Amino acid sequence: MIIERIQIEEGFLNGFDVCLRPGLNVVIGARGTGKTTLIELIRFCLGVEGYTSETTKRSREHALSVLGSGQVTLTLIEDGRRITVSRSANDPAPRSSGPFLPPIVLSQTEIETVGLQSGGRLRLLDGFIGDQRSTLAAETEAVTSVRSLTSEANSIRADIEQLDQQLAELPSILEQIDQVAPQELQLAALSADTNAKTGQLSALSATISAKSVASVAIQRFSQGVERWRASIGGGVGMSSEAWPAGAGGDPLGELRTRVGRAHEYINYALQELAAVASASAAMASQIEAEKVGLEDQARNLRREVEALQTGAGEIVRRGQLLRERKAQLESLQAVRQALIANLQTVIERRNQALDSLETMRNSRFEARTQAAFHLNQVLGPRIRIGVMRGGQSEAFASALTEALRGSGLRYNDLVSALTPRISPRELLEAVDNDDFDLIATRGSMTIDRAAKVVVALKDADLGSIATVPVDDYVTLSLMDGPDHKDIGELSTGQRCTVILPLVLRHMERLLIVDQPEDHIDNAFIADTLIKSILARPANGQMLFSTHNANIPVLGAADFVIQLSSDGRRGFPIAAGALADPPVVHAITSVMEGGAAAFRQRATFYGSQGLT
Repeated sequence: MIIERIQIEEGFLNGFDVCLRPGLNVVIGARGTGKTTLIELIRFCLGVEGYTSETTKRSREHALSVLGSGQVTLTLIEDGRRITVSRSANDPAPRSSGPFLPPIVLSQTEIETVGLQSGGRLRLLDGFIGDQRSTLAAETEAVTSVRSLTSEANSIRADIEQLDQQLAELPSILEQIDQVAPQELQLAALSADTNAKTGQLSALSATISAKSVASVAIQRFSQGVERWRASIGGGVGMSSEAWPAGAGGDPLGELRTRVGRAHEYINYALQELAAVASASAAMASQIEAEKVGLEDQARNLRREVEALQTGAGEIVRRGQLLRERKAQLESLQAVRQALIANLQTVIERRNQALDSLETMRNSRFEARTQAAFHLNQVLGPRIRIGVMRGGQSEAFASALTEALRGSGLRYNDLVSALTPRISPRELLEAVDNDDFDLIATRGSMTIDRAAKVVVALKDADLGSIATVPVDDYVTLSLMDGPDHKDIGELSTGQRCTVILPLVLRHMERLLIVDQPEDHIDNAFIADTLIKSILARPANGQMLFSTHNANIPVLGAADFVIQLSSDGRRGFPIAAGALADPPVVHAITSVMEGGAAAFRQRATFYGSQGLT
């Protein structure tokens, strides 16, 4: 991808309108003329985040402060496509006519500090593993699936727990039925008439129990239909804007027709569900009416039995109620088994999504390892890059800390001990399965404390915790004498000598760098930086802002822009090829201190035999 044109309306660079070229583009000018401003407005327009949250915030604030109520518009060329990207201060994201691969952008501060942040080092390396947009979209889909299925599993578990509370009554009911059975037998033996009426009553009781079970089943079915109907009807219908007048034929016509058919299908489904709900309500009413009628018959029979035997009605009534409750509870056992089967299905689907997520993240680690290997071949042994699988557990620790907040546990020590030794997925499964032993072993804690952790996490958003990325850990080091020093032990200049060669190995990406020469000497610029610039493909593009004449001159810049300022706004006063007279004058005056100073240095070098 290359930037073909930059247009800025309002703000400090109001009226800026310059077309860039493939190859090396260099922005020069005195301090305060808007070089960094131009870089930050390009970054803002394309929505390129910084390598740390702090640099992202600082870059955005800079862009907004100099843009005001204006707008930045970039014309891009990517794979033969011309793409227009615009953004104003009020836009939450860039407005683009098509997808594009963001460039590599490094501010002056980032060159100095990006290597000190684990996230920054990881992003630097990720720039070498190709376009990850489709992979990230698939990963987001897998994460969403895991979170949704975890929530569904928790809901099913809650339903099972409620059923278990009701089913806990069944043993007591069976015991009471056993107790009342001898009394019922004694009643039946009193007389043939009593036996006959008791037989009729038993048959009625069985029928009433069946009607009760049927009524409960119909109610549960009706509630399920109503929930489904509410979930379908709760959605907001898709609005359909008219195609703008004068924009040619409506290319969305066929799609609008299909959307219309979808509305018809949904309305038909809602009508069908309403009809089903009405029918099930009528069925429930009929069953209830039949049950009331049977209960009236049972009451009459009980009165007759009571007339034959004092107290018989109470015994018969009690037996009937106990058997009715038994039938209801036994029907709930079938519901419970169905919920258990459903839970198993949901967990299997979640495991598939977790497997897919792990596969994608393992593949990314392999790609990072390969990228580090190839970079080490090119930049080693002076610069060395290493990758450790899953070495960054800060996000996992933060999510777990938030989940345990308010639990009464001393979670800071607990989290620091547990997160390096257990994966988010293992934690999810341990909580689901009440695996106290695993938590105790991995977290070096007692079983009692592990149990408290599991109980506390039962109410947490485990789906989000289980999908927290435990990113790989990237190390950068520089050979200093016989040994390599980690980048955290290097001086600012040494860090820059690690970061710049690494960044310049991005052969296929648009590269934008703000003042790379700070903290590095001219020898490094000439020996390393310029060689890397000249080694890049001619059809690629780089945009540098700089005060150092070696970059445009030794780098054979394809296009140079000189910025100036009147104190209120910045503007270009020269733009062209390196050999164009206005550009030559700009380089000698701004970057070399003027023609006289340049000739004086040339005379000095000549007198020292250096020409």
